[in-house]
Amino acid sequence: MSSSFCKSDCQSKIHSDEASYVWTIEDFHLHEAEGEPLDSPPFSSVKNNQVKWYMELYPNGETDENDSVSLNVYLSELSSFEKSKQIFAKATFLVLNSENNEKIKESLDIKEYLHPDTPNSGWGFAEFIKKDEYFRNKLLLNNTLTIRCEVKFSDLSFLHCDSGIEMPECDLSENFASFFENQILTDVILSVNGKEYPAHKAILAARSPVFCAMFKHSTKENELNRVDIKDINEAVVEGMLKYIYTGKCDDLDELAEELLVAADKYDLRRLKIMCAKELIEGLSAEDAANVVILADMHHLEDLKREAINFIVANFAQVLNTVGWKNMLVSNPHLVNEVCQAVARK
Repeated sequence: MSSSFCKSDCQSKIHSDEASYVWTIEDFHLHEAEGEPLDSPPFSSVKNNQVKWYMELYPNGETDENDSVSLNVYLSELSSFEKSKQIFAKATFLVLNSENNEKIKESLDIKEYLHPDTPNSGWGFAEFIKKDEYFRNKLLLNNTLTIRCEVKFSDLSFLHCDSGIEMPECDLSENFASFFENQILTDVILSVNGKEYPAHKAILAARSPVFCAMFKHSTKENELNRVDIKDINEAVVEGMLKYIYTGKCDDLDELAEELLVAADKYDLRRLKIMCAKELIEGLSAEDAANVVILADMHHLEDLKREAINFIVANFAQVLNTVGWKNMLVSNPHLVNEVCQAVARK
């Protein structure tokens, strides 16, 4: 969950998350005898493993009385926060019995302005549990103490303030597009049906494992600084190059099938998925069979499943299309898959 707000002429963004961990401490009496603090393994949320927490427990407390258990929580990964970030959190500690029912619950609020070079600082309770008869008989089961920590946290990112320092928008894709459009420092030619597209080996290699392998070795293309493309037309190559340089593609609605083939050839995985998504959203009775064939040929199981489901739902209309008749001749195994899906309906 994220939200934006304005405060004190600063624009900020908040990202919220939560993490939890159940810590089982066996042989508690031995730890009492040793008297040394214990650290839990680090834990994080499912969706963000860059922000990590851990618990620290003093079996005899942090004071000289030795009659309490102290418990703290620490942020163990400060490097994931920039200097312009602030952390807000609520930590909740629970002691569990053998049925995992909570017995003691304590919560605290955490607010800290973080710097990557700030040493770890913890938050918690010096007297979390009194080591009384109830603790010995009800919470310390089989000489084992079980604690669950739940941390709900948000990091506050400052985008810009009216202090004279403003963060400009990232214009990386525009910079790359300018290099391509203005043919600046190009070192390779992509030739398509006599039309030439000056490009950059480094950018092509960074985006495509196929181009990377081509330019890393003593291939004809690398030595001649020229790639002849004979199986893709100009419009598709232009769309592919725009994606390579900017991460965007404006003609997906018209070129999705052809771009998917090109993306598969040059291992442009995200473009391949973008094309598959466009084909799913634009499925029709006329092209459903062709999409099944295309998906099967290029190993896109999700696209294939969606197209087959569409055919099942519109079977009568699809039976009369040219694509279905072609599939009967060229891909009988796919016809069998569709018929099995119809039978299961």
